[in-house]
Amino acid sequence: MPWVRLDDRFPSHRKVALLSDRAFRLHVSAICWCAENLTDGHISDRELPLVAHMRGVKATAKQLEDAGLWDRTDSGWVIHDYLDYNPSREQVTAERKKNAERQERFRRRRKGASRGSSDGSSNAASNAVTFDNGEVTGESKRGQTRHEDAMNAYGNFSLPEENPQVNESRNAVTNGAPTRPVPLSMADVGGSSTGSSAQSGQRPDGLAPIDADNFRVTDGMRRWAKRDGYSDLVDIDHATAQFVSHYRSTGARRSSWPDAWQKWIRDDAKKATDRQAGRHLRAVAGQTPEERGIF
Repeated sequence: MPWVRLDDRFPSHRKVALLSDRAFRLHVSAICWCAENLTDGHISDRELPLVAHMRGVKATAKQLEDAGLWDRTDSGWVIHDYLDYNPSREQVTAERKKNAERQERFRRRRKGASRGSSDGSSNAASNAVTFDNGEVTGESKRGQTRHEDAMNAYGNFSLPEENPQVNESRNAVTNGAPTRPVPLSMADVGGSSTGSSAQSGQRPDGLAPIDADNFRVTDGMRRWAKRDGYSDLVDIDHATAQFVSHYRSTGARRSSWPDAWQKWIRDDAKKATDRQAGRHLRAVAGQTPEERGIF
């Protein structure tokens, strides 16, 4: 099953925080519904009642449209920036295909190993020398003993049973509990991503150092900063240069450097807001009562 990716500050975003409880529920339900059905964020008029069972669902959808969270289309709606936060149908299908191929390779290896063990057992048994009275002596006896020990050890060993779960309607292939998703870069709004998969020196655990030659601020990342008002408070290029310099000097590793960049920009914007508020308070404190309007 696909995962839904929500930023940890999603509920406090200014577009979301002003929603009614009914609209918030419909919006989150719609994101989950689109991920489950691989619609790439599209919701048709006919399918809207399936997204969330509530009264006044069309009027609630209009609230989300007015808030800029849904965009109206000829046949329904599309969740704004859905594919910037969640994988597309094509990406999910490709990942499921890779999982199915990987499991098939595992089955073939296990089947081949089972046949190899069976051939080795029969060869070991046929190489033992037994006399007419049934006695096995010398090297043959030692070989038989080693064979029996090996067979006992093999008999106590069991391969883990694989239990693939296949749902034909959703074409999902899983084996056990799904792992926690690695978030997509939410900064890449309609542009090419600079996620960790493109970074050099990536380790098997998914962590990689920042690479100043490969890491760059895409047009999508700039649109994200402008959309949420961060570019009004922070010099994006200067902040990015500080970001890269800091993490190169510390040698830190991250699974997604664009996500770390977003946090850096948010923190810088918060510091800038706090500085502005502090200057305002100091200016007010230096005014006379008449200047502050206190008579």
